[in-house]
Amino acid sequence: MTNPALIEGTIDTSTPAGEGRQNYLLVSRFMDFLMLGGLSIILWIPVYFLQDTFSQAKLLALAIPALAFSLGYWVNFPHFMASYKLAYTQGNGFVISNWFQLIFVPAALIITIFISFNFWSASISSSGFVSFINSMFEVVGLKTRVGLYPNLGSEILGALSILLFFTVGWHYSKQAFGCMMVYAKLDNYRMGNIERNVMRYALLSTWWVTWLYSNCSEGTYPFYGLEIHRLNLPYVWFQASYIIVSLMFFIVVTTFIRIYIRDKQLPSINFLVPMIALLIWHIPLFENPQFFYILAFFHSLQYFPFVAKVEQTRYKINNRPKPNIRLLAFFVIMMLLGFLSFDYVPRSLDQMRSSLSLYHASFFMIAFLVFINIHHYFIDNVLWRFKNKEVRQLLLH
Repeated sequence: MTNPALIEGTIDTSTPAGEGRQNYLLVSRFMDFLMLGGLSIILWIPVYFLQDTFSQAKLLALAIPALAFSLGYWVNFPHFMASYKLAYTQGNGFVISNWFQLIFVPAALIITIFISFNFWSASISSSGFVSFINSMFEVVGLKTRVGLYPNLGSEILGALSILLFFTVGWHYSKQAFGCMMVYAKLDNYRMGNIERNVMRYALLSTWWVTWLYSNCSEGTYPFYGLEIHRLNLPYVWFQASYIIVSLMFFIVVTTFIRIYIRDKQLPSINFLVPMIALLIWHIPLFENPQFFYILAFFHSLQYFPFVAKVEQTRYKINNRPKPNIRLLAFFVIMMLLGFLSFDYVPRSLDQMRSSLSLYHASFFMIAFLVFINIHHYFIDNVLWRFKNKEVRQLLLH
């Protein structure tokens, strides 16, 4: 933990970001551009436009998602573990003041997974509660149904998996928004609350399109052996989401024009690149589901400059020797903890329990992924807010 008062003493708050202060996160603005989404756009161009034209491009379109899936493990590990370190080392006051996200949510997830594990084989097909919920769906005109899974345990795990994908898409959009707001501060690009909210909801609208695409139909899809039932929401919702996205980004363009008229300032490419990257990877995602692995990889890569900047500033303020070696050691430790949490421990538990035979799914692998991903969304929801004084000051030092 770093003393916030000590941080304040090292920052000249009278100097706007971008004027006499380092206005990039890592070694250069170009490196930030690559990490915040530029590299993903460079990759997206040949994969998307040429994948159906040339055999070499088709091979590339298949190889890159596989490579991104493999590399994503090692990039994702420190991504998730670093958020735990940054959140739970800010002191008891921070944890208690954010008790819902940092205490209640993980406890609720553990209890829910425990119920799924201990009551796995319980039958709910004749439950009056299930009939009541389904009747409520019918009243409001929805075809969504509960009780489609063979037992209570798989029903709970399936619902948690749906929640995982719901929070992941939301989190991707919120992270892109956070990247833009940090660079607005670094560039001294002035935006009011309405203008910031335009950016926020435009980004969120891309997530809504993606999530509805997966849930506006019948059927199932596999997730570590568990067949996840789609929600079968009205297809018109998905069609409407395209209209909303188009409208939101039209408003975004008009907002940029309005800011230029007012301040004679255009947004920097580093400000824009997280939005552009999210837009092109969310929408073309429909053309090739394997692109999801690329999106996950670059999402984690986008996180790196912020964690690195916070840790480097902390070392500088506390006069820690060899900061670069310390930063490297930090990420190695996060990778090892991530390997244990995402791979070794759940895989070992599944083997010990013979999960595939007993549950017909990798129960512990799904449980660990569900817990970490959903909780990660709630952690970042409080960790990277500008009202989080310690992280804000370390990030903008």
